[in-house]
Order: sequence, then C-alpha cells, then structure tokens
Amino acid sequence: MAEHLTRNPFPARGTASAEETILPETLRAWAERTPTAPLPGVRDAERLAEAYAQDFPDEATRHGGLGCLYGAHGAGKTHAARHLMATVHVREPEAVQLYVRFQDDDLVAAYRRLVPQLSQGLLTDLIVRYLGTLAGDQAANAGMAGDRRSLMSALDTEPTRVFDLFDAHLIEAGRVLEAQAREIAAVTGDGERFQRALSFLIRPEFSDAAYDWLCGRPIGLDAARALGVSRQIDDPQTCRYGLQLLATLVTRSGRPFVMVFDQCEKFLLEDGVPVPPNLGLLQSLVEVVPRAGGLLLLVASAAGWQAMPPDLHQRIGPGAIHMMPLVPDDARLVLRVYLDAVRPTAREDIRPITEAGLRELLRHSGGNVRLLLQLAWASYEAARGADIDPEVVGTAALRYRRAPALAELSMLVESKLLAAGLDAERIPGEDRSATFRLPGSLRPLVVIKLTEAVFFDDEVSNAADMVAPGGDITAVYTALLVTGYVSPPVLTALRRVVHTVLVADGSPAFSRELDELVARAASVLAVKDRPASDPALLSETLRELRAYLEELGSQRRGESVALGRKLAEVGRPPQPAASGWPARRRDLADRIAEARAARAAADWDGFRKARQHVIHEWRTQLTLAIVALVAAVLLLATGLALGGTTQPALALVAVAVAVGGAGTVPAARLAKSWIFRRGAPLDSRADLDQLSRELRRHARPGAADPVIRYAYACKEDPDRGYPALVDAILVEPLALVRQAIGRRLAMTERSPAACVEEVRRGLRERTPEVLSLLARKQHHTHLEQPPRALRDLPPELRVLVALANPDWPDLAAGATSQHPAELVLAALGVRGQSHPLARAYRGGVGQLAPGEIPPNELRAAARLLSPLEQDGLGGYHWLPLVPEIDELYLYFEELLYYQEEIRSYRHKS
Repeated sequence: MAEHLTRNPFPARGTASAEETILPETLRAWAERTPTAPLPGVRDAERLAEAYAQDFPDEATRHGGLGCLYGAHGAGKTHAARHLMATVHVREPEAVQLYVRFQDDDLVAAYRRLVPQLSQGLLTDLIVRYLGTLAGDQAANAGMAGDRRSLMSALDTEPTRVFDLFDAHLIEAGRVLEAQAREIAAVTGDGERFQRALSFLIRPEFSDAAYDWLCGRPIGLDAARALGVSRQIDDPQTCRYGLQLLATLVTRSGRPFVMVFDQCEKFLLEDGVPVPPNLGLLQSLVEVVPRAGGLLLLVASAAGWQAMPPDLHQRIGPGAIHMMPLVPDDARLVLRVYLDAVRPTAREDIRPITEAGLRELLRHSGGNVRLLLQLAWASYEAARGADIDPEVVGTAALRYRRAPALAELSMLVESKLLAAGLDAERIPGEDRSATFRLPGSLRPLVVIKLTEAVFFDDEVSNAADMVAPGGDITAVYTALLVTGYVSPPVLTALRRVVHTVLVADGSPAFSRELDELVARAASVLAVKDRPASDPALLSETLRELRAYLEELGSQRRGESVALGRKLAEVGRPPQPAASGWPARRRDLADRIAEARAARAAADWDGFRKARQHVIHEWRTQLTLAIVALVAAVLLLATGLALGGTTQPALALVAVAVAVGGAGTVPAARLAKSWIFRRGAPLDSRADLDQLSRELRRHARPGAADPVIRYAYACKEDPDRGYPALVDAILVEPLALVRQAIGRRLAMTERSPAACVEEVRRGLRERTPEVLSLLARKQHHTHLEQPPRALRDLPPELRVLVALANPDWPDLAAGATSQHPAELVLAALGVRGQSHPLARAYRGGVGQLAPGEIPPNELRAAARLLSPLEQDGLGGYHWLPLVPEIDELYLYFEELLYYQEEIRSYRHKS
C-alpha cells in the first residue's frame, strides 16, 4: 500500500506556463512554490542567468547574454525560461524582465504586448536615470572621474537631481542631449522620433501620449503633431528599433535587462516555411540587445531552431540549450521534486511510483516532461492510494496519446507493407521483438526491426544487440522501430549504425515517418544490384557504439549521484553558518583538471618524442647504409682499376666486401623499421587518429614506429586478437599506446569476470591500463551468485567493479578487510544501503554523525581515490569511470572538511 499524501503532488497541466506580465513578486512566489528539477537544460539556463548577473555590475566586462532554449513541445522550455528569470531576480532584484509569447508572425502585435509590461512610472524613471548616466559620462569626459563617481552615487538615490544640475549649468544639458541623440541613433533607424517621445515622456502634460506612442498604441492627431511623431507605431522595423532602444535605455540606466521571446517558431515560420523578413528582424535583435548589455533568450521548437540561419546558430553558440527528452534518471528526478514538495521530509525514493511504473510512464510519455507529469497526475488519481504500477499507468494513459504495444506496432507495420504491395517475412524474436525481412529471409535487402522501449539501464547491454543480429548486417537498408521511448543518448548512437530509427509514440508525426519508411523500402527493392553494407565496417562501428555507451553510462551515473546529493542538501533546513566547502570543492576541481591536463600532456609529449627519436634513428641507419654502400662501391671500383690480381687490388676488394657486409646491418634495421609518412603533421590527437587510420594496413604490434603500434591498437579485433592485444599492452613502453590498447581490449565480448587473470598479470607487470578490462559492466549475467573471480579481487579493484555495476553491488562484495577501499565500497552500498557512508553519499554528509568514521581512515580512502596522487584511481585519467571516481573522491574530501569545520566550531565555542 502506498504512503498517504495530503494531495496529488503532480500538476494536472504538466509543465509551467508563463504570463506576459511578470512582476518581481510573482517571480519570487513562483520560484518558492513551484518544484524545479535540476535537469541538464535547466542547469544550463541557470548558468546563463548567473553569468549574466555576475558580469553586469562591471561596465568594463559587461557583454550581455544570448541564449536559445529549443526542443519538442512539452520539453520544459517555458519552465526553464521562468527559472532563468527567477535566477536573475535573485541575483539582481532590480532587473527589468519582459516576456512575450508569439502568437503569429506579427512583430508589431508582440511589441504592443511587450512594452506595456513597463509601467509609465518605471519607464519615466529609467529615462531620468539614463540622463543621469549621460551626465556622469560628460563629467568623466571633462576629466573629472572622481566627480562622476560622486555624481552617480547622488543620482542613484535621487535621479531627478540631474535637472538641478542642468539648471545650475554644472552639466551642459546640450551636450547630454547630443550624446543621447547619438546613442539612440546607433540603435534605431529613426532616432529623432524616439528621442522626442522620450523627452516628452518626462513632461507631465505630454507624458500619457508619449507613453501610449512608445507602447504602440494609437494617439490623437493633435498629440502626434505636438510630439512630432506618427499617430502609431505600426511597422516591424520601428518595433525592432523600439526594442533595441529599450535594451539600451534600461542597461544604461544601471539595471539589468532580460527579454524572453517564447514560441519563436510562430514568428519565424508560416505553415512550416521560413519567413525571411522575420529572420532578418530577429538577427538584428540578436546582435543589438546583447551588445547593449541585455540578455535575450529565445525559446523555440526544434523546427524553429532549424529555421534559424547558420550564422545565427554560430552567434548563439554555447547559449544554445537543447531540451532533450528525459532519460530514466532525469524522469525520476522530476517526479521526486514534486513528491518532496508535499512530503513532510525529502526522500530519495519516488513512492508510490514503482520502478516498473516509472518505465511505463516513460514509455507512454516518450520522455516528454509535460506528458510525464500529466500521466503521473492521472495515474495518482487512478491508483486511489495504491502503488502506481504499469497497470495503473496503462489505464491512465488511455486519456492521452498512447504508445502502441509491440504486437499492435507489428500489425501496423505489416499492414503498411502489404498496402504498399511489399511481401515481407515476419520473424518473431525471443524477447517479444519482431523482424520483417524483405523480400525474404534469404539475403534480405531490407530489414525492419521492432523492439520494446529502450531505457538507459539497458542501453549498453541491449542497444548493440538490436542492430547486429548476425546475417542482417549485409542488408542494403535497415530500420529500427521502438515502442514509445528511447533514451536520447542511445537514440543518437543507434542512428550511427541504422539507416532509420523511429520511436512509435502514437503521434501523427510517427505515422508520416512510417509511410516514408515504407516508401523508401519499396524504392530499395525496386533497384537491382545495390551494394550491401560492409560487414567489417558495421562491426567496427558497433564496437565504437558499445564503448561510447559504456563511457556515457559512467558519466550519467556520476551526474545522477551529484544531483541526488545536491537535491537532498537543498531539501534540508538551512544551517546557522555558511560552509566553506563549495569554495574548497571548486578549488579541488580546478586542481584535478590541471593534474589531468598535465598527465595527458606528458603522455602526448612522450609519444611525440618517441616518434622523433625513431625517425632520427631511422635517418641515422639510412645514412650509415648509404655511406657503407658508397664506400664499398668506391673501394671495389678502385681495386678493379688497379687490376684484380695484384695484392693491393685484392686488399681493396676485401675491404669493399667487409664494408658492404657491415652496411647490411643498418640496411636490415631499415627494412624492419621503415617509417611511413615521416613528414606528416603530429600536433594533436586528431592528427594521430587521422594518421593511424591512413596507416592501418601497415599496423603491427612490434613496429618501431609508435604510430604503427597505435594503428594496431585501433585495428586489431578485440575478440579474435584478444591474446595478441594482451601481449602487446604488457610490452608497450608508451603510455598513450597502452591506453589505446586498453580501450580496444575493453570492447571485447568477454565479461570482466573472464578477464581477471589478464588484469592480475598486467598489474604484476606494472601496466595499470589493463584496468580498462575491469571497469566495465558485467553483461548478460543472470546467475544467482556473482562470479567468484570478481569477489576474490583485492578491495581496491572491487571498487571499480562496484562503480561499473551500480545495480549489482554483490559483485564487489568480497571478504572484508582493513584496507581503505572498504570505506569506498561501503559508500557505494556494497555493505548495504543502510550503512552510514552509503546514506551520506546518497543524501549528503549531514546524515553522517561527526566522528563516526575516524579522520585517518577517511583520509586513506580519499588518497586511494585521489586524482592528484600518482597511483590514485582518479589518476588513471583514461578510465571510463573517471566522473564517478571524482565524485567519490570529492565526497570523502567533503567528509573530512565537514569534520574539520565541526571541530573548528567547537573550538571557537
């Protein structure tokens, strides 16, 4: 039975929306009452806001900000935009923030809704402060920098004093107005009209008319004549000038300026076709607003992002934030923050939602945040206090877009193929999957596979199996259809090895894509003698896919642990004194990055020096061989010229033979150590990878040239050539090549348990790169007892096993000892999730009682993991588990810091 909650914790409408008039108090209240999960896109938006707020106070470093949140509808873009605005408000409460949601491609209509968000009083105050800033600039230009500082300080508290300065002729009003005219003209094409409107805004008798005109409202003919403007702003160019002027006005008055354009696709596209004039308008705003010191945030669908020209993408640069579909860890995080909002205390679990229920929510929502929350709301209502399991979710999903079951998808594909006149053989799989082979199972040209939803936990073990089913790899065209959901990282990876990957989510877009897939299959079958895929090339791509997913899985697990602990810390009540740990953590992170960069540079330097030495030796041997050959020829020629039978002649011939024989030694060495592409540039790892690909046909393990050995490491089959690779890594003198061999060995189909002997042998030979064999997930193991080979490993090696297999802690549960690694294993849950170190690792160090673990033991554990120590696990920067090792190391450093802080407080008290 599920725990009792006071109300449904999930929002019925899903993600947050935004009003077009956002007051500061509204932002503050929204941030306090609305749960926000720190998803990757949300964190990126928060960093953008913090960077802007941090740079704004200093006019010398102020460079504005620019960002674009893009993704599918319901991906949480508007919620992330509001979080960005709330973050700016926390850092800069005086910031002026405007938000508009485009309803069509009419900038004039959007302008008329945007500018009135500034009240008449606020706009008047901004103009007066702007004049004060210009007056201060005039003082500075006159050589009175100190006067400018005192002047600006006085005007900050009482802006209207600027008019007293004008009246007293302390500041020349004419020069100030000239400077204002220049600045307005720089950002508008009609500076005189805007300057007149701004000037009349601070005159009470014309203020209302000037304000209405600036807001795009119609004004009377007499008022328009008095102001010297048109009756209404009614063209897009003038609206653009007005927005650019607004950014300048706000920032020059000393206040941050944020402008958010939501649903930009409606402005940029008309019936899916780009609107060139609007692209030009947006491009101008993107250039001018950040230059004026403002922050412009665009929010668009994926189609809107694609409609933007390449130069606009480049200008946005790192500010482009893709709101991806959720992976399971992110979905769990979203549900958890909403549950914690109604729980008495924050917790790590997501009850009443079961793990199977979570997967079903993901399958039916496709990883869409809005639909996930709507389904969670409906499932909670349908559960009536019971656990939310797959059956409950399936019932609730009937109200929403429904992903087809595998059997339904199979029937749909078969009917589409038959309707197109294509005969396909349907082959059921062992795991309820299905395969269609066209025109038949014997040498099929088209292979269409169907499979269940793919979650992050299954990526490494299942993704490659879906696309490498033996004989199918020779097909001309391959397609993969997945019901409901594919984790975004694996979707990207799968598209590298399959021609078409579709997610069957029940949407009209999927139906159109399926029709296109069938049409393409028909076109493939209509053409005879098409070349099939190269099996060797696809096999190599699959190995790269597995390695990519292993590394990705490690990064995601490290991020998940860090986010979980951060969320737990946020949920705790504030402590009486601020901790210095965040600054200490940043310092450690910087030192780790420097140490890793130094090690990588040393490895690269050693490789380059080795190749230069080999080339130098090769040239020396070549010179010796040439000299010996020339000397032998000259001596032989001289001997023959003297007469072959005389004693001197015979002596010269004998010497020539001896010299020629000596020349065979360097010649033989040359033959064994021929250097290819000696003059090729080798300035970076990219150059090395390119050169090794070009020299793959010469690859062999015993070559003198390290590039050839590196090429061998990238070419040798990790299964058939496994023994040869092991031998090569044990005798390889260069760290960079050993790391490449280790990465290649890690692609083997052999499980880590089957590689323990090679790992032990490598460590005896002082070759730590063999640890790549151990730092992998133990796949396809359904045994009741974990492999004994792993449990018998030393504790420090079992740490790698535990990190690589977070869902199976028993794999690393060997005999206990006094080794420092035992504390690390305990933190990873190997000794039970209730262990104090495990609880503190998941939920924050505050859950560990001071002094519960002796400091010397914590210090030894930190030293074992340290990336700063030569033999620390974190020092092996080539391991795929580095992100998780770093998080563990920082955890033990935080425990030490936490205990030191407590001792310090006690000492002070």
